[in-house]
Amino acid sequence: MRDKPLMLSMLVMIIVSGLATISVVLVQQPVRTASTGIADSESTSKDSIKTVTQQIAKLEIQRAMLEPVFTADASIIEKIESELERLRRRLSQVQPDGNQAAVNHAVFEAIKAKIAELEVKRALLEPVFTSEAPVMQKIDSQIGSLSQRIAKIQPDNKLAVNDAVSEAIKAKITELKAKRSLEATQDSSTSPNLASIDSKLKSLEKRLVGR
Repeated sequence: MRDKPLMLSMLVMIIVSGLATISVVLVQQPVRTASTGIADSESTSKDSIKTVTQQIAKLEIQRAMLEPVFTADASIIEKIESELERLRRRLSQVQPDGNQAAVNHAVFEAIKAKIAELEVKRALLEPVFTSEAPVMQKIDSQIGSLSQRIAKIQPDNKLAVNDAVSEAIKAKITELKAKRSLEATQDSSTSPNLASIDSKLKSLEKRLVGR
Protein backbone atom coordinates (compact mmCIF):
# COMPACT_ATOMS: atom_id res chain seq x y z
CA MET A 1 0.00 0.00 0.00
CA ARG A 2 2.86 2.35 0.84
CA ASP A 3 4.31 1.69 -2.62
CA LYS A 4 1.16 2.91 -4.43
CA PRO A 5 1.75 6.65 -3.83
CA LEU A 6 5.32 6.22 -5.06
CA MET A 7 4.23 4.33 -8.17
CA LEU A 8 1.51 6.90 -8.85
CA SER A 9 4.02 9.71 -8.51
CA MET A 10 6.42 8.02 -10.94
CA LEU A 11 3.60 7.44 -13.43
CA VAL A 12 2.65 11.11 -13.29
CA MET A 13 6.27 12.13 -13.89
CA ILE A 14 6.51 9.82 -16.92
CA ILE A 15 3.29 11.20 -18.40
CA VAL A 16 4.37 14.82 -17.80
CA SER A 17 7.78 14.11 -19.34
CA GLY A 18 6.16 12.47 -22.35
CA LEU A 19 3.82 15.42 -22.87
CA ALA A 20 6.75 17.83 -22.64
CA THR A 21 8.64 15.88 -25.29
CA ILE A 22 5.60 15.86 -27.58
CA SER A 23 5.22 19.62 -27.09
CA VAL A 24 8.85 20.24 -28.07
CA VAL A 25 8.45 18.11 -31.20
CA LEU A 26 5.24 19.90 -32.17
CA VAL A 27 6.89 23.29 -31.67
CA GLN A 28 10.08 22.39 -33.56
CA GLN A 29 8.36 20.75 -36.53
CA PRO A 30 6.79 23.95 -37.91
CA VAL A 31 10.16 25.68 -37.52
CA ARG A 32 11.89 23.02 -39.61
CA THR A 33 9.08 23.10 -42.16
CA ALA A 34 9.28 26.88 -42.44
CA SER A 35 13.06 26.72 -42.83
CA THR A 36 12.72 24.10 -45.55
CA GLY A 37 10.09 26.23 -47.27
CA ILE A 38 12.43 29.23 -47.32
CA ALA A 39 15.27 27.12 -48.74
CA ASP A 40 12.97 25.68 -51.43
CA SER A 41 11.76 29.17 -52.30
CA GLU A 42 15.32 30.48 -52.65
CA SER A 43 16.26 27.48 -54.79
CA THR A 44 13.24 28.01 -57.04
CA SER A 45 14.09 31.70 -57.37
CA LYS A 46 17.67 30.92 -58.38
CA ASP A 47 16.45 28.35 -60.91
CA SER A 48 14.03 30.92 -62.37
CA ILE A 49 16.76 33.54 -62.69
CA LYS A 50 19.06 31.04 -64.39
CA THR A 51 16.34 29.87 -66.79
CA VAL A 52 15.31 33.40 -67.78
CA THR A 53 18.93 34.47 -68.22
CA GLN A 54 19.62 31.47 -70.48
CA GLN A 55 16.55 32.30 -72.57
CA ILE A 56 17.72 35.89 -72.95
CA ALA A 57 21.16 34.70 -74.08
CA LYS A 58 19.61 32.31 -76.61
CA LEU A 59 17.43 35.04 -78.10
CA GLU A 60 20.36 37.46 -78.26
CA ILE A 61 22.22 34.90 -80.38
CA GLN A 62 19.21 34.34 -82.64
CA ARG A 63 18.76 38.06 -83.20
CA ALA A 64 22.45 38.64 -83.96
CA MET A 65 22.51 35.78 -86.48
CA LEU A 66 19.39 37.10 -88.22
CA GLU A 67 20.47 40.73 -88.38
CA PRO A 68 22.59 40.28 -91.55
CA VAL A 69 19.45 39.05 -93.35
CA PHE A 70 16.55 41.00 -91.82
CA THR A 71 16.04 44.68 -91.08
CA ALA A 72 15.14 45.92 -87.60
CA ASP A 73 11.47 46.32 -88.56
CA ALA A 74 11.14 42.77 -89.89
CA SER A 75 8.44 40.81 -88.08
CA ILE A 76 10.84 38.08 -86.93
CA ILE A 77 13.22 40.64 -85.39
CA GLU A 78 10.34 42.51 -83.76
CA LYS A 79 9.05 39.23 -82.33
CA ILE A 80 12.46 38.47 -80.80
CA GLU A 81 12.68 42.01 -79.38
CA SER A 82 9.22 41.63 -77.86
CA GLU A 83 10.16 38.32 -76.25
CA LEU A 84 13.42 39.79 -74.93
CA GLU A 85 11.50 42.64 -73.34
CA ARG A 86 9.08 40.19 -71.73
CA LEU A 87 11.94 38.13 -70.33
CA ARG A 88 13.68 41.23 -68.96
CA ARG A 89 10.46 42.23 -67.17
CA ARG A 90 10.18 38.68 -65.83
CA LEU A 91 13.76 38.85 -64.57
CA SER A 92 13.09 42.14 -62.79
CA GLN A 93 10.13 40.50 -61.03
CA VAL A 94 12.16 37.49 -59.91
CA GLN A 95 15.13 39.65 -58.99
CA PRO A 96 13.84 43.16 -58.21
CA ASP A 97 17.27 44.60 -57.41
CA GLY A 98 18.41 43.56 -60.91
CA ASN A 99 21.75 42.23 -62.01
CA GLN A 100 22.49 43.39 -65.54
CA ALA A 101 26.15 42.44 -65.16
CA ALA A 102 25.20 38.79 -64.63
CA VAL A 103 22.89 38.85 -67.66
CA ASN A 104 25.58 40.45 -69.81
CA HIS A 105 28.06 37.82 -68.68
CA ALA A 106 25.68 34.99 -69.60
CA VAL A 107 25.02 36.56 -73.02
CA PHE A 108 28.74 37.09 -73.56
CA GLU A 109 29.55 33.46 -72.74
CA ALA A 110 26.78 32.17 -75.01
CA ILE A 111 27.81 34.33 -77.96
CA LYS A 112 31.46 33.47 -77.43
CA ALA A 113 30.64 29.76 -77.60
CA LYS A 114 28.55 30.31 -80.76
CA ILE A 115 31.35 32.19 -82.48
CA ALA A 116 33.76 29.36 -81.67
CA GLU A 117 31.26 26.83 -83.05
CA LEU A 118 30.88 28.78 -86.31
CA GLU A 119 34.64 29.23 -86.68
CA VAL A 120 35.12 25.46 -86.47
CA LYS A 121 32.28 24.90 -88.93
CA ARG A 122 33.83 27.33 -91.39
CA ALA A 123 37.25 25.70 -91.17
CA LEU A 124 35.70 22.29 -91.85
CA LEU A 125 33.96 23.62 -94.96
CA GLU A 126 36.99 25.40 -96.42
CA PRO A 127 38.33 22.31 -98.22
CA VAL A 128 35.03 22.05 -100.09
CA PHE A 129 33.80 25.63 -100.62
CA THR A 130 35.46 28.86 -101.68
CA SER A 131 35.13 31.98 -99.55
CA GLU A 132 32.64 33.34 -102.12
CA ALA A 133 30.26 30.39 -101.73
CA PRO A 134 26.87 31.38 -100.21
CA VAL A 135 27.31 28.99 -97.27
CA MET A 136 30.68 30.54 -96.41
CA GLN A 137 29.40 34.09 -96.79
CA LYS A 138 26.46 33.28 -94.54
CA ILE A 139 28.78 31.97 -91.82
CA ASP A 140 31.07 34.99 -92.18
CA SER A 141 28.14 37.39 -91.82
CA GLN A 142 26.89 35.54 -88.75
CA ILE A 143 30.32 35.60 -87.13
CA GLY A 144 30.62 39.31 -87.93
CA SER A 145 27.22 40.11 -86.45
CA LEU A 146 27.89 38.08 -83.31
CA SER A 147 31.29 39.74 -82.91
CA GLN A 148 29.70 43.19 -83.12
CA ARG A 149 27.12 42.25 -80.50
CA ILE A 150 29.69 40.82 -78.12
CA ALA A 151 31.88 43.92 -78.53
CA LYS A 152 28.99 46.07 -77.28
CA ILE A 153 28.56 43.91 -74.19
CA GLN A 154 32.22 43.52 -73.23
CA PRO A 155 34.42 45.52 -75.63
CA ASP A 156 37.68 44.60 -73.89
CA ASN A 157 37.26 40.83 -74.06
CA LYS A 158 38.37 40.07 -77.62
CA LEU A 159 41.16 37.91 -76.22
CA ALA A 160 38.63 35.73 -74.42
CA VAL A 161 36.80 35.15 -77.70
CA ASN A 162 40.02 34.25 -79.51
CA ASP A 163 40.93 31.82 -76.74
CA ALA A 164 37.51 30.16 -76.97
CA VAL A 165 37.88 29.75 -80.74
CA SER A 166 41.36 28.28 -80.35
CA GLU A 167 40.17 25.80 -77.74
CA ALA A 168 37.24 24.75 -79.92
CA ILE A 169 39.55 24.20 -82.91
CA LYS A 170 41.99 22.19 -80.78
CA ALA A 171 39.15 20.02 -79.50
CA LYS A 172 37.98 19.34 -83.07
CA ILE A 173 41.52 18.50 -84.19
CA THR A 174 41.84 16.00 -81.35
CA GLU A 175 38.49 14.47 -82.29
CA LEU A 176 39.40 14.12 -85.98
CA LYS A 177 42.82 12.65 -85.21
CA ALA A 178 41.19 10.00 -83.04
CA LYS A 179 38.71 9.28 -85.81
CA ARG A 180 41.49 9.03 -88.38
CA SER A 181 43.44 6.56 -86.25
CA LEU A 182 40.34 4.41 -85.90
CA GLU A 183 39.48 4.53 -89.59
CA ALA A 184 43.05 3.71 -90.62
CA THR A 185 42.85 0.37 -88.81
CA GLN A 186 39.61 -0.63 -90.53
CA ASP A 187 39.03 -2.24 -93.89
CA SER A 188 39.49 0.35 -96.63
CA SER A 189 36.24 -0.68 -98.29
CA THR A 190 34.19 0.40 -95.29
CA SER A 191 36.22 3.31 -93.93
CA PRO A 192 35.50 6.94 -94.90
CA ASN A 193 37.88 8.76 -97.16
CA LEU A 194 40.98 9.46 -95.07
CA ALA A 195 41.91 12.22 -97.50
CA SER A 196 38.77 14.10 -96.45
CA ILE A 197 39.76 13.89 -92.79
CA ASP A 198 43.29 14.99 -93.63
CA SER A 199 42.04 18.04 -95.54
CA LYS A 200 39.84 19.04 -92.62
CA LEU A 201 42.73 18.64 -90.21
CA LYS A 202 44.94 20.76 -92.43
CA SER A 203 42.29 23.48 -92.61
CA LEU A 204 41.76 23.48 -88.84
CA GLU A 205 45.48 23.61 -88.13
CA LYS A 206 45.90 26.47 -90.61
CA ARG A 207 43.07 28.38 -88.92
CA LEU A 208 44.61 27.76 -85.52
CA VAL A 209 48.00 29.09 -86.57
CA GLY A 210 46.36 32.10 -88.20
CA ARG A 211 44.66 33.26 -85.00
